Order: sequence, then C-alpha cells, then structure tokens
Amino acid sequence: MGQILSRLRNVYYDLQALFAELSVTGRQFEALLRRISQPAFPPPNPTVSFWQRNPPFPNLVSTASATLPAHADIVIIGSGISGASIAYTILTARSRDNDRKQPPPRVVILEARDVCSGATGRNGGHIKHNAYADYACLKKQFGKTRAKDVLLFGRRHLPTLLELTRERKDLEIAEAREVETVDIFTDRDMWVKAKKMVDGLRRDVPEAGDEISVYEGTEGCEKYNIGVDHCVGIITYPAGAMWPYRFVTALLSSLLADYGEYFSIETNNPVMEVQTSPAGAGHPYTIHTRRGHISATQVIHATDAFASNLIPGLTGKLFPVRGHMSAQTPGTQFPGLDGARSWGIIGNRGFDYITQRPAAGGGELMVGGGLVQSPERGFDEFGVWGDDRLSYPVRAYLEGLMPAVFGEKNWGQEADGGRMKNVWSGCMGFTVDLLPYVGRLDPRLTGRKPPKRGCWDTSRTAGEWISAGFQGEGMVLAWLSGVAVGLMAMGMDEVDVDARPGIPGGKVGDWFPQELLCSRRRVERGSVSQLATML
Repeated sequence: MGQILSRLRNVYYDLQALFAELSVTGRQFEALLRRISQPAFPPPNPTVSFWQRNPPFPNLVSTASATLPAHADIVIIGSGISGASIAYTILTARSRDNDRKQPPPRVVILEARDVCSGATGRNGGHIKHNAYADYACLKKQFGKTRAKDVLLFGRRHLPTLLELTRERKDLEIAEAREVETVDIFTDRDMWVKAKKMVDGLRRDVPEAGDEISVYEGTEGCEKYNIGVDHCVGIITYPAGAMWPYRFVTALLSSLLADYGEYFSIETNNPVMEVQTSPAGAGHPYTIHTRRGHISATQVIHATDAFASNLIPGLTGKLFPVRGHMSAQTPGTQFPGLDGARSWGIIGNRGFDYITQRPAAGGGELMVGGGLVQSPERGFDEFGVWGDDRLSYPVRAYLEGLMPAVFGEKNWGQEADGGRMKNVWSGCMGFTVDLLPYVGRLDPRLTGRKPPKRGCWDTSRTAGEWISAGFQGEGMVLAWLSGVAVGLMAMGMDEVDVDARPGIPGGKVGDWFPQELLCSRRRVERGSVSQLATML
C-alpha cells in the first residue's frame, strides 16, 4: 500500500507541474488526476466503427471455445494488431525452425469484447510515419545516434506491412497500399518550425529527409487542391494506408485455420485478475476471466490503453486518451485519387488526419482528430476509459472540417445521401514519455513474482510481457513491437532468424531500439510533465 500511495503522490506532483505550465484549473487538475489513477475495463457496449461493419469473418467476431481451455503455454491478452502480431510470430516461428517436427506452443488470445474491438478496429487506417517531427523530438530526448535508431524502427513498418499483405493472398482485403501524404499547415509559426525540422532531418538522416517535399502556401495549395484561405504551407512524403480491422481479422482467421490445434481466441471474456500459482503447480500463472480461469507459463499484455488494469506499476504511467473518427462521403468536386493520398491538418495545437479508401471500395474519407475542440481543449479526453460515447463539440468539428479545408472549388456539392456515414470514438494508449512499453515486465511492476520451480516446460521462462502504449501511432509501432515480444517470449531474440514476410531477419537487437524496453527504471523515471510539449 505504501508503494501505491508513493506512486500516486509522484503522479500528483508531476501533473501539478504540467498543469501550471499549461494554465489548467484546479478543478481540471483534480478531475484528470482521478481519471488516470483509476483504471477501468473497456465498456461492454462501445460505439461501432465503420471498419467493423459487415465483418468479412462473421464467425470470428465473437468466437469462443465451448469450454475455456484449462491451460496454455502463452496467453495473449488483447486481439488488436499487437496481439495478432505476437500470435503470428509465435505460431510461425517453429515452422521455419530447423526442427520442423517441434510443435508450436499452445497459445490462447483472451479478448474482453468482440475480436479487434479496441484501438486497431477504431483508428484512421494510416500507416504514416511523420519522420521530421518525430526525429526532432527524439533527438532532444536521446541524441542524434539513438534518435535515428528509434526513427528507423518506425520507418520499417510501412515496407514490412506492405510486403506481408502482398505475400499473403488472405490479406488482400486489407486494402494495404502506399500513398502520398500531404501535411497542410494552417498556422505560420508551426510552418516555420516544421521547415526547420525538415532541414534537421535532411542533414542527420538523409534517407528519410530526401523523401520529403516542401511547398509554400500558394504553390502547394494549387498542386494539391487545398483551399488557399487557411493554408500557409504543405509538406509531402510517402506513407501508407489500410483497413486495419480487416488486416487483423484476416490474419487471425488464417492462424486459426492453420494452427487450430494449438491456437484459440476467447472473445467477450475479460481478464479480471492475473495471479501467480503456488510452487509446484503445473503453470506459474493463473488468469481469472469472466468464464473461468486458465493457467499459463507466460502472459503477454497487448491491451494498449487498458494495460494498467492488470499491471499496477503502470498506473498513472500509461492511460487512455479518447479520440474520434468518422467516415464521410466526399463532395462532388473532390479529386478522384483512388485512395492514393492521405492528409494531415496541423494548426497551432493539435492536428487532424484523413485517408481515403480506394474508389472501387467506396471512396469514403476517413476523417479523425479534433481533440483540442473538446470543452477543455483536449484535457477532458485524457484518462477517459471508454469508447462508448462521443464528444458533441468534437463530432460537430469533424462534420464541418473537410469543406473548410479543401474549399468550395475542390469540395463541390454534397453527394447524394449526405456527408456523414459514421462517427465513433476509441481509446489511444499514452505513456508518459511518449514511447511504447515493450518487452519483459519486471515483477515489481506487476506485483507478481512467479515461483522459480514448477512442473511447466522449462524451455520457456515464466514471465509477463507487454506491447502497449502507442500514442495513437500503432500502425507504425505496434506490428514490429509485437514481433519483438513474440521472439523474446520464445527465447529467440538472440537468434539470427531468417527474414520472412512480416518479420525482419537477424537478431531482435539488430532492429528493435532498446529505448522502447519497458524497464522498471524507465517506468519509474517517467513523468507526466513530459506530456506538456505534446499538449
């Protein structure tokens, strides 16, 4: 209890410093402190995203075994892109091993709601790595050399995901594609800062900086069909987009078909508690769920914003920020680009983001953002442990955004049937140092130390792992974080593995930056006041 009180007291002082800098009222301070210090489970009746409608694998949506498995080698909590990546890595690792007769471990995914119903099933579909802004922040935090390694980890995701979807026919429905992304600046001070960031990136990391093009307001607006009234400059670079829900569900469906003897998914079965088993037990962990309990040798937390529910040491260090997304029908004069472009709208605070689906699929604009339009300029969205409601001001802002940005000439009349097709919310997991928590969890963070001896398979070290806290950037962080955790859990992180679709070759340390490891020291040193620059 003393450790918990000490932790909460540190959070209190961190937040106090943050709010003093940002002129937040005492009432807002107390409310936010309560929210981030009181984790909650995902609500049972969330808003429904456009991505989740008409699921291509209806039997997978609420899949569950008739009887909950009694035990597993590895339990993965969460069925989004992290959970899918971890399962894919673990189940396929042995199939490429020299000993092909060695069966894969028994893997069970536990999901609190329907499959892929969290952040992955609710995001904007961007595979967009903003290298110039990320590098500027990372360089301040880690210096040039280490910042470059972290940056390149994010940049790996686009080619990795595109290769995976091209090599596997079952993933064609994900609409994965390369796009040109267009960052539209509406604030002159931010525009000046951004150009300096681009210069710094070109100087230090030319392989990333040389892909970027910079246009002043009038030139850029004419080239990219943007309204000239609000745009002061444009930056473009390669990015990607996909249908994330279909990507994950298609992959999970294939894994069930190929490895059904060793793999199951138990949806609508929230994990209420993880406990260590007594010495001599068959497995070191007992996972208590709504449908009963399951024993396991390893537990992997892939629940993003909700991870601190089961990891008390992350309370106040990893918490949700509620975001909003919408699906909109473009106006009659909107440029026909067949899903080959995405956009970001960057003002003096906050940003908005848009992708467009391919024309054959419907051509909908997937529009998200508006965080700072909430009544408390975004503060009231921090620590919101639910995606079952919407913010009216944010929704209203998103509904009017597109014609204002593109202008009447480039938008035209509203299409038949109206503009708005769907609006939903989702919880993004934020850490206090704005980097994911990945890797083995220290027992002092979980409050659980497994017994040293037992009757389980000693080839697999007992322990808990995490892949969570992607700050709304999961599409350029989560997949390879999951791969890293999967290889670590299999004891293969020091093995030179062959490259294959979705998994880099070599050792994990060759491509995974140590700055993302969830060490106890990193967690305890992290301060909420670090979020001030973001807000």
